[in-house]
Amino acid sequence: MAVTTKVIDLKDTEYRSSQQWAESTNGVYMNMLAGVRYDEVTGKYRIAPIKYSDANLEGEKIRFSNNIELQVVYSCLAKDYKNNKSVYNEWWEHAKKLVQMYKDQKQIEAHVKSNNIDLKKLRNEGELEDAE
Repeated sequence: MAVTTKVIDLKDTEYRSSQQWAESTNGVYMNMLAGVRYDEVTGKYRIAPIKYSDANLEGEKIRFSNNIELQVVYSCLAKDYKNNKSVYNEWWEHAKKLVQMYKDQKQIEAHVKSNNIDLKKLRNEGELEDAE
């Protein structure tokens, strides 16, 4: 599916943010990307910025100019996010899942880093039988 970029100029409008614009415009989807990082300064987890579109992009991948590609893990209409509590809660449940997946990934990486055993080295030292 071809997606085109739309630049929104909010300086001459009553909206203070693109989120407010999206929530008051019909047919605008909010797309949550599967990108999370931990901000050392604030001590909070940061999710990649919301991307807005005129179509549901859930499951699609978005490539950025620095060649990073992120998948859309959840998409909903911005008006529904604002006016429907169940959609709002579902959005934040997906955000919590993303953060938990990030924490799990970091925990696995730390475990592998601290417990990584070079099997060839052990075999050469005679501490590992060939059958193992």
